[in-house]
Amino acid sequence: MDYDVTLIAGHREGLLARTLESFCRDVFPNFPIRRLIANLDPFMGDSAEGDRCEALIRRHFPDALIFRPETPDFASAVIRAWSATSAPRVLHLEDDWLALEPIGPERIDPLFEPDVGAVTFMCQSKHTRGLYHQTSRRVVKKGRRIVEDFLVNAFSTSPGVFDGDFLREAARRMKPGLDPEKQFFRQINPELEAHALPRRCMFLRGVTRRELILDIGREARAAQGLVKVYENGASIWRRAEAPPSEAADE
Repeated sequence: MDYDVTLIAGHREGLLARTLESFCRDVFPNFPIRRLIANLDPFMGDSAEGDRCEALIRRHFPDALIFRPETPDFASAVIRAWSATSAPRVLHLEDDWLALEPIGPERIDPLFEPDVGAVTFMCQSKHTRGLYHQTSRRVVKKGRRIVEDFLVNAFSTSPGVFDGDFLREAARRMKPGLDPEKQFFRQINPELEAHALPRRCMFLRGVTRRELILDIGREARAAQGLVKVYENGASIWRRAEAPPSEAADE
């Protein structure tokens, strides 16, 4: 079964280089890859760094389809890349992750039961709640009283493998401007939820440890003095506020 690869990236050459080195060593050689589709948003670095990122991708995938939009938008990047796929399965990743061990389809294919839309690679921040698939807690209140408290199926845009048809239909229903991951389960996109909630996103754990991938983006954001906040359906990166003692010294 063929795979497309989708890569969502900014102009972050250092992170992209580490991600590609890791996945080209431990992941990509194990899959029958049809083509790679990348979206390079003008985010963080300048146009020259974007050119270097494109050259870096083409060093590994000379025939890659690479989008270079004029303005950055996370959801639009995902929609653009996912809509360009055609393979039965899609290996999706972002530019700030490392593979911690070899990953191949022989570990992924058995997890794709009829109601499974994706298999997400386990990382430190994922909460399993003792389950084999990803969920999100949904609390319904009337005033201050909780009237419903239950779990719904959830999906992730961190590295993992998607059923191609499921992914392309998700892209068709996804809205620009909103966090693409949260649109699957946070009640901000009913049309996408209607498509996604009946399906499951299975966890793939590591062989020698729980985690299969490592997030290197958090440290990079902290080094830039940035924090990621979720507001009105969108994830926004902002400058971190200095502690009061530091602010007083300025």
